[in-house]
Amino acid sequence: GASPDTRAEPPGLRAVSPAARRLPRSTGLATARHFVQNVFRARFTANRVMRPMVATYHVTSYCNLNCTYCEDFGLAKNARMTNALLPREQAMEVVRVIRTGVENIIFTGGETLLHPAIEDLVAYAARLRFRYITLITNGVLLPKRERVLPHLSRLVISLDSLDTGAWDAILATRPGTAARIVAVIERYARLQDTYGYRLVVNCVVMPKTIRMARDVMEFCVRNRIGFSMSPQGVNDQPHTDLVDNTEYRALVEDVLRMKRAGHDAVGSTVYLEHMLRFDEFQCYPTLNVRIMQNGDLVYPCRPIAERDDGQGGVAANLLDFERFEDAFALAVGRYGQPPKGCRSCFQQCFAEPSLLIRRPFRALAELRRYTAAPARSPAEPT
Repeated sequence: GASPDTRAEPPGLRAVSPAARRLPRSTGLATARHFVQNVFRARFTANRVMRPMVATYHVTSYCNLNCTYCEDFGLAKNARMTNALLPREQAMEVVRVIRTGVENIIFTGGETLLHPAIEDLVAYAARLRFRYITLITNGVLLPKRERVLPHLSRLVISLDSLDTGAWDAILATRPGTAARIVAVIERYARLQDTYGYRLVVNCVVMPKTIRMARDVMEFCVRNRIGFSMSPQGVNDQPHTDLVDNTEYRALVEDVLRMKRAGHDAVGSTVYLEHMLRFDEFQCYPTLNVRIMQNGDLVYPCRPIAERDDGQGGVAANLLDFERFEDAFALAVGRYGQPPKGCRSCFQQCFAEPSLLIRRPFRALAELRRYTAAPARSPAEPT
């Protein structure tokens, strides 16, 4: 058939009735308490082990696209993946253990929606009263997984270019996939008030796509979508052709102006200002702990763990513990303090909270940008 019209709803989407009411969320008191403890540690002690503010759970290492910049996952790599996902009950147990120590969760992959029980996992997280539930996806399978929507605080879909031919090339998959994803994004932008989530588009900025990223930003403003940008990384470092790139800096400046004008630019001004120059910073990676697809707790973060130099690794699997705190304490006991002055990556999930924890007053004004803004209830007026 013909490629879908990006102005129309993609074919085959099922209508799903929104939940009558959202389940109540956690009050957030534990997160607030951890924040205060972390600020004290960062400013007044030498302790670089921060209390986790959010947990990122990679529910599967399988993916259905071959994004050219992705160094970890991809359709072509699926055959080499081992322990690529847990069965439903074990994955739910991982979510339960996370909840004993952390109030905010991010579901990601691989491609998150390839986990056959993802709808049950997200619903279970809602029943456990996580305060913020975020799901990251490329959007291809979202029409078949719409039952996740009523439970989400934030839905993040990748969009790197509105030039569908160029983006198909970046995705390295069948022609028409990019147009289909754009149409899906437009549909789910319209459903934000219906289901009560906040839609965010994440745009990976490569040296060759800086102008395309500007088009994506304008698309987000038109469609009431949050815009998030991530500079391309190579071996956990920013792409060398982005460093000292005047066109890239102009884009970041425009995002800052967009944010100050009241548009939904995701990311604190602290983080965005930092991304202008990629300045060195003290990273506190345990603010956002990583749980891999088999339940492994990676400490203090994946880039350091993968160096295999004794400063990090896998010390615990959450399936072996009743409480998250016990697994985390075992990892700290084995590997000790995260490196001092580490600048191994500039991913927002690590850089932003690390920067904000040393600037508590600015953090208080923008903390919702980090954990995801509270979603509007379907029962609330628009």
